[in-house]
Amino acid sequence: MLTRTMAGLGAAGLLAAAIAAGAAAPASATTDQTWHSNQISDSIPVTCDGPGTTPFSGPGNVVAHLTVNNAGDSWFTTTEEGSVTLKTLWGGSWSTWAGHIQLWFGSEDNNQNSVQHATVNFNGVSISDPSKSLTMHAAFTATVNANGVLVVNNQTVSCQ
Repeated sequence: MLTRTMAGLGAAGLLAAAIAAGAAAPASATTDQTWHSNQISDSIPVTCDGPGTTPFSGPGNVVAHLTVNNAGDSWFTTTEEGSVTLKTLWGGSWSTWAGHIQLWFGSEDNNQNSVQHATVNFNGVSISDPSKSLTMHAAFTATVNANGVLVVNNQTVSCQ
């Protein structure tokens, strides 16, 4: 699940890497691109109860950066921070929360291996009962070796 989800999280980056690699300048060049957005719309591959998807969206600051070298190796990072509405499964029921999120995602890919990782922190209050609060921390790592074998597949989530 993590491989599929991390691929989803990094799909924009991997697509951008493919485009940039195809459009790169002469063979000796390195291509750098940076994007900015003031709208967050994303998801993470877990809920507070474990497997599932936790979507979130709202105004904020998003910065994405892509570097592709002349060998086609790519490095893609995103940093997201802002005020979002987040929906997660917790205690057996779905609930919606409003609060502050910080997310960092990175993908490093070359012809020998691939590493993808993310860290997410959210602090908010329940939309239906503002006396309830949620603090969520999630982290993900996936590493694929030169043989295409997933050798690291970690994901953790804690909610309070």
